[in-house]
Amino acid sequence: MASYRKITTKDIADYASVSQSTVSMVLNNRPDVSFSYETREKVLNAAKVLGYEKNSKNKLCTEKVLSKLIMIMCPSLSNLYYTMLIHSITKQANKCGYSIFIAPTMRNPKLEKHYLNMYSRFKVAGIIYLYQSTLISQIKELSSSTPIVLISDKNQNLNLDSVELNSYKTGYIIGEHILSLGHKKVAYMSTPLLQHEIPRIQRLNGLKKSFLDHNIDINNIIVKNEDLKNVSKYPLDKTEYLTGYNLTKQLLDERKDMTAFIGTNDMVAIGIIDALSEMKYKIPNDFSVCGFDNTLLSSLHKISLTTIDHAIEDKGTEAVNIISKKINSKSHLNTQNRSCIMRLEYEPFLVKRNSTSIARTTDIF
Repeated sequence: MASYRKITTKDIADYASVSQSTVSMVLNNRPDVSFSYETREKVLNAAKVLGYEKNSKNKLCTEKVLSKLIMIMCPSLSNLYYTMLIHSITKQANKCGYSIFIAPTMRNPKLEKHYLNMYSRFKVAGIIYLYQSTLISQIKELSSSTPIVLISDKNQNLNLDSVELNSYKTGYIIGEHILSLGHKKVAYMSTPLLQHEIPRIQRLNGLKKSFLDHNIDINNIIVKNEDLKNVSKYPLDKTEYLTGYNLTKQLLDERKDMTAFIGTNDMVAIGIIDALSEMKYKIPNDFSVCGFDNTLLSSLHKISLTTIDHAIEDKGTEAVNIISKKINSKSHLNTQNRSCIMRLEYEPFLVKRNSTSIARTTDIF
């Protein structure tokens, strides 16, 4: 009896006069590689003529793995806020039987789009965004078929499931704290205040509202935000720290009439602390310093940063739970049913530490 040898990708490559890797990528429809129409047709026609049978078992295995994969869109891995969030997401994902894939975009829309294009062709379990994206239309389209959860301030342009942070409220809380200590002229130091960076802007707005409520001129808030061109020159792992460090030195060369510095997050605030210490100023006697996020570094004895806690670990856990509920809910499985949007918000609170005290009453020269 004659035996029939199974057709391989090498046979197709020889028949079509292309490389074996080209055959593999065409047959697997790789989303990150493009070929000419002629090349694709040569490969597909050769496969048909030779009677190639794709290993459906491998395909099913791949689909099964992807169906239990959660992708995390993260702007940076150098800020402990994001690493703490990723840790809590990973921990809960493992409990629920999911794996995670971390996509560090560096806030680069082109890189973010690359990741979204990679996974838009596959059925992943869900996507968790840890920051505000600018790819509004693409996310809207993808959210119709894939559960997407945003961990950030509410975005009016995106009707997504979200674990929300009320940055306006956190800014107001910090404002109330420093005003209670007698600080009436302060500096707000931030990475670029771009329109889509809602948390940074809302923290400043909340701070301004606290001043208004105490009948203090909001011009007493000196706003310094790093230029986008300068940020692009910083090492990626030190962007926020260097923003606080450099802006503090620049401001103190211009004026010294403020009594407190507020960093838009803990890493910026730590940069502020290092700049002040290097210039021989005492914290909090000369200047008080505040941050946002309550990351691990802020609690270290040598830093002891007054900051805002907004339940980082709980937010990561709930983001996974929302995806799991969406997948298992009838509303997700049956598109004819009314869809629902899940929103959860944790109440922020002040963590007082040694970096803030009563405002000084004498000038610094």
